[in-house]
Amino acid sequence: MEKIRAVRNVKKIEVNDDGEFITLDFDDLNLPYRYYGMLKRFEKERVKFTNELVQKLKGKPANICTEELVSVERDLNIYFRDAVDEVFGEGTCRKVYGDILPSLEMHMQFFDALHPYFEEEAKRRQEKMNKYSAKRSGDSV
Repeated sequence: MEKIRAVRNVKKIEVNDDGEFITLDFDDLNLPYRYYGMLKRFEKERVKFTNELVQKLKGKPANICTEELVSVERDLNIYFRDAVDEVFGEGTCRKVYGDILPSLEMHMQFFDALHPYFEEEAKRRQEKMNKYSAKRSGDSV
C-alpha cells in the first residue's frame, strides 16, 4: 500500500523550566489570523482601558486612584490572559507565566519572543508564493 504524509510546518517552543511547550501550527491559517487579530484588539483595548482610567481618576485622591489603577490593570490583564489562551490554546498563560495573573509587560515580552516566528513564517509564505507565481508564468527563480 502506498502512503502519503503531509509535511507539517509546526514549531514546538519550550516556554518554561518544567519542559512545557506551546505549539505554533503554521499549517493552520487560522493561527496567524487569530494572532494578528489579537494584537490589533490588544492595542484597541489598551487605549480604551487607559482612556477609561483617566476619566475615572480625574479629581480623585491618590489612595482611590491607586485602587482604581490596580482594578483597571487587573481587568485589562484578565482580558489579555484570556485572549492569549484563545489564540494559542487553553493553559498557555499558565505554562508561560505560572499560576499568576501576568502583567502587561509580561505579555509584551511573550509577544516579542513570538514575533520572529511569525515574521519567519510570513517570509517563507511570501517566498513560496513568489516561486509558485514564477513557475506558473514560466519565469525562472
